[in-house]
Amino acid sequence: MRPTLKEIAEATGYSIATVSRALNGSPRITPETRRSVLACARRTGYRTACRRVALIVPGYQFDGYFGSVLRLLAAELGRLDYPVEVLSSTGLDVLEEHSFCGAISVMAQNGLERYWGDRHILPLVCINTRPRHLDGIYTVGSNDEQAVRLAVGHLLERGHRRIGRFGGISSFYDPSNWNSVNRENAFRSQLAAHGLEPELYATNTGSTPSTIEAVKSLLDRGATALVTVNEGLELETLHALNVLGVRVPDEVALLSWTQPNPAGFVRPSISGIEQNFEELVRQSCETFRRLLAGEPAGDTLIDYRLQIRESSAKSVAAKGGGRK
Repeated sequence: MRPTLKEIAEATGYSIATVSRALNGSPRITPETRRSVLACARRTGYRTACRRVALIVPGYQFDGYFGSVLRLLAAELGRLDYPVEVLSSTGLDVLEEHSFCGAISVMAQNGLERYWGDRHILPLVCINTRPRHLDGIYTVGSNDEQAVRLAVGHLLERGHRRIGRFGGISSFYDPSNWNSVNRENAFRSQLAAHGLEPELYATNTGSTPSTIEAVKSLLDRGATALVTVNEGLELETLHALNVLGVRVPDEVALLSWTQPNPAGFVRPSISGIEQNFEELVRQSCETFRRLLAGEPAGDTLIDYRLQIRESSAKSVAAKGGGRK
């Protein structure tokens, strides 16, 4: 039988009200009191009877990647009879105002896991960000090393030896972005293993002119294939190539970290490295269920899917040697 608030209060010497505030992350509680209460709650296996799950996103971002994951999470948790509430990472005070049984983070950057255990007893599962096993925080993430092997292997099979990478500045320089760090490390390892240049990359600042300039710089350096390493850049990159008068795939191949829509509905359709969102969400909910039940849990990596479409279908030989 799991402990009650009253039993935790008796074990720690605090009042039931103080214990409740400490468990809900109230700023009115001193750090020393919170640590004592949280330690007792973890030691005794305390869990709230509430079934509401907090879905945490950066700044209420509901488009693209975040929207896709949130919709699937809400549907899967609803199927499991868990009501959900979407919270911004900048407004987590709500956690102390409402009752939650736990949280699933859909953040793009690391950081939440570092302080979660000092403020909350609630179980936390991170999607595509770093875990913190010391506090029982686990991650379910997409397998970027496997994805890079797929991408590089596919382009090598098509005869490409000058593979250029393109993305936002955070894709190459932001240590807080778990996926970006994993992808960049994997790219450098794979390219080096095949004797290819790892420094053939360019960044943009988010504007269309900077994208055109970055793409042109890669082409000027001899890239015969471009890989966009962030979801959401595929259409902008294709537009830049059109502006530059470069034909895809006749003069250059394009492969993108992408989602099925709209990559499959433009011409040429864009070859994609796609996260398996359905399995990512299913495993996240299963890990969450295990934590709530006090069952053993661990990190899980989900393989990507390579969708070969028109933009990378031709080999270098078939194109007559690439861009002139």
